[in-house]
Amino acid sequence: MRTFPAIIAAALCGASLTIGWADVGPDCNATVENIAAPSAPQNIRILLAKDATEALLEIKGSYSLYNPQDGSKVSSGILGKRFMVHAVESGLKWGEEFPGLYQFYIQPKSEDSSVFINGIQYSGNIAIYAVGNRINIVNDIDIESYIKSLLSLQISSTMENEVMAAMAILARTNAYYAASRHPDAFWNIAAADVGYQGSGLIAPTSAAMRAVDSTRHLILVHPKDGKSLPFATAWTEHSAGKLAAYQTMFRKDAFAPSPCPDAPHAALDRKETKWNYSIATKTLAHLLDVPHISNVELFTDSTSGKVYGIRVKDGQESHDFDFFALQQRLGKQHLLSSDFTVSLKDDSIVFAGYGKGHGVGLCLYSAGAMAQNGDNALKILSKFYPETYLLNLNALPETKQDAY
Repeated sequence: MRTFPAIIAAALCGASLTIGWADVGPDCNATVENIAAPSAPQNIRILLAKDATEALLEIKGSYSLYNPQDGSKVSSGILGKRFMVHAVESGLKWGEEFPGLYQFYIQPKSEDSSVFINGIQYSGNIAIYAVGNRINIVNDIDIESYIKSLLSLQISSTMENEVMAAMAILARTNAYYAASRHPDAFWNIAAADVGYQGSGLIAPTSAAMRAVDSTRHLILVHPKDGKSLPFATAWTEHSAGKLAAYQTMFRKDAFAPSPCPDAPHAALDRKETKWNYSIATKTLAHLLDVPHISNVELFTDSTSGKVYGIRVKDGQESHDFDFFALQQRLGKQHLLSSDFTVSLKDDSIVFAGYGKGHGVGLCLYSAGAMAQNGDNALKILSKFYPETYLLNLNALPETKQDAY
């Protein structure tokens, strides 16, 4: 009996892969035998809701509903359907009850059909499965559509075209890495973790659409255990001259190449990005949910100087927060970057820093300067991801994918 992920995998397009463009790194020895990339185009499964009591599921247009356990069609509709979906003792209920069915997979039958979860529109297919009396909801979508949705909120038409192309390649690389890392998992990535907000905000003529279409099926790969694989990527607004490793800042066990140690263009502009933020000690203690603050210590990356964590002492106990948790509590508009120092002055704590963003991956400021100097996306990527090379996922013979 096939599992839920296997049914999804069976629906994917089986186009093969090939090496496409010339390398952008110094050591391109890629062969068909040592490429371990997933078939393209491939889907990615995005967790939209976890342990929810219910959700409003609406299909506009024709659709089919399948049982993932055996691939059988359970139901279908022509004009659509709109009901709350939730788990009951006998199975799932979406308008009608489906006795004995604790997970189902909904596939729109035409391009004119659309899917909405709690009022938000999504492309692709929707999978819902019950765990006890709760439901999890997953959006199964092709990667090209996914990165268009993702980048629609992050790419601006004021950016240089080559920078937008570089971002699209990095977003696609990261998506293939996430989809490949645990191919049999029910979901590959959580919408809340990446800021995914569905397909309703995509404009057909947007800069994000153009950037994704112009780089279609292009990813970066890097050697690992004799294979060349996609990897975890990121970008930051202004590195202020230094970049930290992905693992250092995100504190995750992820496959990511060593970063470019510096960003000269951003270094030259470092003083222009200086910022300060002062907050009352009592206010910070309240935001961090600690009794009071007697001292603050920083955990700093020795190579880049970026702060990846903070320890707050209340006299008796220590409370640790990573950079992202601290930034969430203070607000991105206040804690602008991970490049900062902390000082206690009277009844206040002063954060003083440089740059903007977490300081990992591609520095968008430096990339923009390079593009204005005539460098293309390949040159930009080779600077910030050395010893990687570009791969066109449209024609390599299909290979068995290695686990990470």
